[in-house]
Amino acid sequence: MKRLLLLILPAVLLAGCSVKEQETEITVFGSPMTAVYTGKVKRKVPNKEGSAVISEDAAVEGIFADGVFVSGTADEVPYSTTYNTQAVTGTYSGEVAETLPSGSGSFESDTFRYEGTWTGGKPDGTGTIATDQFSIDSKDGALTGSYSGTVDKGLAEGTGTFTYKDGNNEIEMAGTFAKNQYEGLITKTVRYPDTEKSWPVYYKNGTLQDSPAAMIAYLEGMRSESYCLKEAQLSFINEHAALFEGTGSAPETDPAFDYEGFADTDEPSFIKISYATVKSVQRYIPYEGADTVTSMIVQNQDGWYHLFFTYALEDVNNGDTVSICALPLCRSTLTAPEEDYPAIDAAGAVLIQ
Repeated sequence: MKRLLLLILPAVLLAGCSVKEQETEITVFGSPMTAVYTGKVKRKVPNKEGSAVISEDAAVEGIFADGVFVSGTADEVPYSTTYNTQAVTGTYSGEVAETLPSGSGSFESDTFRYEGTWTGGKPDGTGTIATDQFSIDSKDGALTGSYSGTVDKGLAEGTGTFTYKDGNNEIEMAGTFAKNQYEGLITKTVRYPDTEKSWPVYYKNGTLQDSPAAMIAYLEGMRSESYCLKEAQLSFINEHAALFEGTGSAPETDPAFDYEGFADTDEPSFIKISYATVKSVQRYIPYEGADTVTSMIVQNQDGWYHLFFTYALEDVNNGDTVSICALPLCRSTLTAPEEDYPAIDAAGAVLIQ
């Protein structure tokens, strides 16, 4: 019997044991901290599953190895990271892997807040940045606001949206970013107290480019978007089917058109554009058995750019001068059902011969 006991006892010691609310020193994010620990220990040191209360607000729970917190979750634990090459110190809450913030988590300091995905201890992936020093290159200097979108090592990188205040107006910049700067095509939306307006702007290396490339790039992107028609517009098309099929007569005079008020109107009125220059042409068949649709980006004599969809324009090419009669489409967040595509394609324009 004595020999049996001697064999069993070492096995129990090797397996380790558990403690409850024992004050000890642990290492979290590379920093030693005093905590009240509950969980498994090895030689009185936190090992394997356990939880530790660091302060009234800060705690960790998960896997330990020789007193080092390896993986699990953290709650308001002191942590330092880098934002726009600047070191910032605050608290981290979220997932932890390989001793560092990794996965989904949030960080907050006096000047920088981030919530989203992390990789290797850095904000990386998709998230929201809110900071008092969000560095966007603009003529007004650094802008204060928040960013939602893809992030690389704490910087706005890829597709996202930056929102900030300008007096009583809220400004939203949605598009592509590189190293915390606007880059490429950006849709700028200004929300005034009683209305809002959107238009495209184009940036290169963080600098605004006053170039037709902005409008053309914006309209190129709209080619693949779905459109819907208001009832009044669809009725108008049905009543003037011959015109949209290319066999009707165009208006004798150029109808007046309010460019600024276009987005707010419900009236299915024609616009007629004379002597416009074709900037871009694409042709496609919207569905099996349909006629070829030509989408054109044109610039009128006043400098406005327009995107048109029309049938029977096989001989129109870049650089041509055309006159067009069209019914404005209704841009919407709704996706048009597939059976509506023929009507929507027809609701573009007809060339004025």
